[in-house]
Amino acid sequence: MSRDAKLIHQKNVWMLVLLGCFFAAGLFMNILINRNAMAVQPLLGFVLLLILAGFVWNGRWPTATMLLAIFLLFIYLFVVIWNERSFTSYIFLGLLPLLSLFYQNYTAVALAGALYLSSGVYFFYKLQNTMFAESTNVSDTAYIAAYGVLILTFSLITTMITRKLSDRAEHSEGRLKAILESVSVGIWTYDFGEMKLTVSDGFEQITGYPASLFEQSPERVTDMIHPEDQHMFFESQQEMILGRTSSVKECRILRPDGEVRWIQSRGTPYFNAMGHLVRLEGIIIEVTDRKQLEETVHYLAYHDELTGLPNRTKFGEKFAECVSKGDYPLALLFLDLNNFKDVNDTYGHEAGDHLLKQIAVKLSSLIRENDMVCRMGGDEFVILLTHLDTDGVLKVVERILANLSEGCEYRGVRLGISASVGVSFSPDGGSSLEEMLRQADATMYDAKRGTTGAYRFYGDRRNETERVR
Repeated sequence: MSRDAKLIHQKNVWMLVLLGCFFAAGLFMNILINRNAMAVQPLLGFVLLLILAGFVWNGRWPTATMLLAIFLLFIYLFVVIWNERSFTSYIFLGLLPLLSLFYQNYTAVALAGALYLSSGVYFFYKLQNTMFAESTNVSDTAYIAAYGVLILTFSLITTMITRKLSDRAEHSEGRLKAILESVSVGIWTYDFGEMKLTVSDGFEQITGYPASLFEQSPERVTDMIHPEDQHMFFESQQEMILGRTSSVKECRILRPDGEVRWIQSRGTPYFNAMGHLVRLEGIIIEVTDRKQLEETVHYLAYHDELTGLPNRTKFGEKFAECVSKGDYPLALLFLDLNNFKDVNDTYGHEAGDHLLKQIAVKLSSLIRENDMVCRMGGDEFVILLTHLDTDGVLKVVERILANLSEGCEYRGVRLGISASVGVSFSPDGGSSLEEMLRQADATMYDAKRGTTGAYRFYGDRRNETERVR
């Protein structure tokens, strides 16, 4: 059954109820006033209701049942008017076009209007002397017909306007639904009077939980929020309820399958004329893609794209953090690979990129969690060490050179590699990053001009000899 057919069927059910109430009310009034139950033809009304109920119960022909309901009402009114021949009964003919408007269907309105027009003219012409004042004459039938045409025209125009408004509302609703579904939006409302949470289908689409779960147990909302972000939910409640203002928060949720998604929750409190809080309304928008993009952009802004190591910007922030925390002494190692160009020339740039990635892994594994290794560019790396004296730094440098001397595998070929290291040492953090970089860079080039695989400390007597690997 189509959507329109279902709607007509629902209206047929209501029409059956309305007609049943109308017949019952008419019977009651006649018994009360005229003390005559047969005056309203109860048997006929009962039979007509049974016929209509059978069609409504079947539900297979909703449009035909709609027209039958109007026609059966006409039959009932026609019989009542013909038997009673009273002006009061004649007035009830107006129920035909009035009740047909309930369907907002052109065919139903046209049928009711035609029956009203024809029967109205017929009764006026046939029963003029019985039901109407003596001053009326046959020529007044034209006015009755004109009135019937007016009623029919008005009903058709009303139906046309109402249907256009309804179609426009349905179109707008469809567009809004499509927009909400395309951007993954869920709507929620919490009514303080009923203590009830109502959510839309989009809420279920985003969270993965059925809407009925939250409507039955509103407290389950907090269960789906990531434990580290639950404080944001309570902050949002305080802003709306105690602060009496709108709230916007972004947090992570856990779907039933364990997937983590990001949502943005927007909520607004609503108050009655007395200033009392009556409900909270808001939406949740899935922003997982945006958050992942932001994280990617942030990562690329602070990391080397090839090796994944922190870049110079991130290294500068780490250095400033160590200085502010007093993580002294500080040691800066400037490492430059020897003969890296030969690897590119012999095996290609893909081999060179592979070598740089492997070295990045090696260097990261040889330092502590609080230290940092950074790729400055090309084949140059910088390492920041904290809380180590010169002997401790020396051990780290020797461990690095020994590990690099083992080389790296590339497609079954062992790539031999060595490095030169310059070390700048700051016992009290008094040197700036630029100064330490300059010192370490200068000593690295001093080491490179000496023996391959050597290191030198800036301004230290160790520079008199070189450690060779």
